[in-house]
Amino acid sequence: MSGKTVEDCVNEVNNLADKAGLSREICAYQYRKYKWISTSLSLAILLFSASIAFLSIVDPDILVSLSLPFHSQQDTRNVIAFLGFLIFVISFSDKILNLTVTMNRNEQGVKIFTDFIRDCHTFRDVGSKDCDDISAGLKLESIKEQYSYLNQVMSSNTLFSKTFLKVKKSYKMKTRVSRMLDGDPNISINKYYRMRIWEWLF
Repeated sequence: MSGKTVEDCVNEVNNLADKAGLSREICAYQYRKYKWISTSLSLAILLFSASIAFLSIVDPDILVSLSLPFHSQQDTRNVIAFLGFLIFVISFSDKILNLTVTMNRNEQGVKIFTDFIRDCHTFRDVGSKDCDDISAGLKLESIKEQYSYLNQVMSSNTLFSKTFLKVKKSYKMKTRVSRMLDGDPNISINKYYRMRIWEWLF
């Protein structure tokens, strides 16, 4: 804190806001991923449940006309039992893997980091104007402690190296385009910000 000017403190706060922005992007990526998994599992449960209901009431002759691989009553019972087992496994997997908990935690992480970034920008744009070097240094230390705490809370949010680089690339592209939009709101976003679907898959 000693020896730092207001400008130095503002620069450090900007760096922390940039790091928090990347952390927020990681949380957003994780949230979308787990949201997709959760939605897919829910749709699977819905499909299997509908299949069980259909097989429970359908006339065996209809099954024959549909050219399904099972026709006898025993075969139908076996399929119903298997689908019921799949529903149980899918439902239980959410508890074991903590899919919903992880999804909600990352959603909350997006909100928390957004609030932190907003506080950093408020200090940069407003608070620093009324600070001397000492008060700016104290504010910087407070923001550092807050950032350190947020990192501890979200410390388990890790990614594979390649995935991290893709998320970082996306974040840097967004940041660059955002700054360009501040200068010229008429620029083409697609020209400067383009993350094709296969860039995420390969």
